[in-house]
Amino acid sequence: MVVLVFLMILTILALYAGKFIRMHNVKIYILAAIISVLAFIFKDKIFTEPIMGGFLGLSFFYIVMITGAIDKIHKIKAKFMGLRREYSIIGFIAISPHALNYTLQGLNGTRALEWFGIISFVLMIPLFITSFLTIRKKMKAKTWNLIQSAAYMIYLLLFIHLILNYSKTINLVLYILIFGFYFVMKTIYEIKKYKTKKSKQKLILT
Repeated sequence: MVVLVFLMILTILALYAGKFIRMHNVKIYILAAIISVLAFIFKDKIFTEPIMGGFLGLSFFYIVMITGAIDKIHKIKAKFMGLRREYSIIGFIAISPHALNYTLQGLNGTRALEWFGIISFVLMIPLFITSFLTIRKKMKAKTWNLIQSAAYMIYLLLFIHLILNYSKTINLVLYILIFGFYFVMKTIYEIKKYKTKKSKQKLILT
């Protein structure tokens, strides 16, 4: 349930603190990295659970994910779009301690390797790197878009990972609801997008 709390906080920040976050994004990245490193070092402490459990990182990624499924007629889409890059970068930083810890535990035999989680994290790396504006400017738009399209595979792998590794029944229900909501929203968005494209093509032909 902590994910819901984080989603509400991140939504409020997007609505009222977007400009501040964009202006100080580098400082925020550094702070997020420091907090993530400390969380990994003190991973056995209860206060690191939001990061080590992957809840904070998931919350950032969900905002990034759902942004692409929201119709542009809704004002919140513009707010989310304005922070999509920052949220994706911070999300990767926040999820890294969780991914590294699970992988190390799998390698030393204290738990089974979580392949869906590992693969999704590996796929996140090029997206993380190309999310930085300095890197993006050096890339062709086609190449950048191709790399970013891997996000859809990541979303699916994350969903499977969460379903297979939920800690409490309430979390399983939550993951099914929020990802189900995304899949429905995204399907409706793509259908409307397709119909709009077809309508424009007909107008051009006539």
